Amino acid sequence: IKRAVGSRGQNVRITPTGLAALRLLHRELKAIFGLKPRSFKLAGRIISGVGEGSYYMSQRGYREQFERELGFDPYPGTLDIKLDEASLELKAALMQLPGRQVEGFKTSERTFGPVKFFPAKLKGKKAALILPLRGHYTDVVELIAPKKLRESLKLEDSDAVQVEVVV
Repeated sequence: IKRAVGSRGQNVRITPTGLAALRLLHRELKAIFGLKPRSFKLAGRIISGVGEGSYYMSQRGYREQFERELGFDPYPGTLDIKLDEASLELKAALMQLPGRQVEGFKTSERTFGPVKFFPAKLKGKKAALILPLRGHYTDVVELIAPKKLRESLKLEDSDAVQVEVVV
């Protein structure tokens, strides 16, 4: 809330951050009382990752589970989206929802953690929003899809996108 005191009294208005918090609270209350939304729309801009998505999505343990759960063999890489400020609250809400999950697994080299995911669409293309439970990014989400989304949708860094996430 932003307040300003003037000669005519006090002017109070809700800031964009406050409005986002109210929208999140509204969604949470709807979920509690059985009026859960069917989807969320997250907005952000395409960014280049550091190649971790390719490494993880090349792991047979993840690919086989995602193929079984989603009905497609994911492209061995992710599309990274840096979220707009208003969408950060929605990502936090998604982290609290049950979602679906693929289990962690072990290889001879290391242990891989579980990954929560939600079916999603980007510009009408089937995808899944993945939320690694051991992840360290708070303002970035990753998408997986049957094909490389950056190429199939002709996306470049800094392109604005909106992801529909089905809950």
